[in-house]
Amino acid sequence: MTTTGRYHGGLVFYGYAENPLDQFSRIVSATLEDYGHPVERQTIQGGKTAVVLTSQYKVNLELEDLGNMNCGQAVPSYEDQIQRIAIEFTPVLPGREDRDITELMMVVLLYRMVDICDAEQVEWMDPDTALPIDEFLGAFSHISPRRVRGRQEILDQHGQRFADVDETAPDLMEHYDTILGQVPHSGEVGLIDLTQEETLALAFRVGPHPTELSPDQEEAASDIRRLATWGMTGMVVFLSAPVAVSLAAVNLVRGEDFRLNTHVLSLTGLLVMLQSSGALASVVNYLP
Repeated sequence: MTTTGRYHGGLVFYGYAENPLDQFSRIVSATLEDYGHPVERQTIQGGKTAVVLTSQYKVNLELEDLGNMNCGQAVPSYEDQIQRIAIEFTPVLPGREDRDITELMMVVLLYRMVDICDAEQVEWMDPDTALPIDEFLGAFSHISPRRVRGRQEILDQHGQRFADVDETAPDLMEHYDTILGQVPHSGEVGLIDLTQEETLALAFRVGPHPTELSPDQEEAASDIRRLATWGMTGMVVFLSAPVAVSLAAVNLVRGEDFRLNTHVLSLTGLLVMLQSSGALASVVNYLP
């Protein structure tokens, strides 16, 4: 590390079929994101330089062509070209950054770059300190495998930090029940088996269950029942005024009872019909 507070890293590698600067920029962004530094801007300028900016770091990348290994070929292939990528970490507040974490991020992103290209040597903290690949990998072999992910994982995952809600919800419910000391349904997960009686009750049910009614539906049903009750009381008036007066008094005192009004209307209608047909008088004559 130089006295200016900059951290240098570099990689000398053989030709890369795709755009190497774009791939290396994505590796830098993924590494910064993994260590809690959200990337605010990532730009590539002219295909040779790139800048990745966070709130605490500015990372400059510079791609350089070093020539061709086989100069005798008329049309050299990209595999024979030697290129160099220079990486420079610049803290926004020099001296206040965590040096160990910064150097660890440099190691991790160099590991990831070596994984996607045919690297020859690595520059560590100084352009003049060039390490062969074997020495570099051996010197930092203590790095956790979890911190050094493969190429495909880096390029395919875009900030997916949290699991899906549907996957975590059952586990959260189990933890909650464990804390409370309750295990519903004997710890079984899935649909609840109904008894034959419950299955028949659900099959033959016409209307919704009372617990499924909303407050507005319950209020509307109550108003309709009261209106029907007083309608039957009015019908009793045409059959028997004294009975209707008694029924109205009961409705006012005890509240509208739909079942009671139904029974009174049926019984009153039956008696009026029997009386009008003379059957009621014949039955009374047979009484002792």
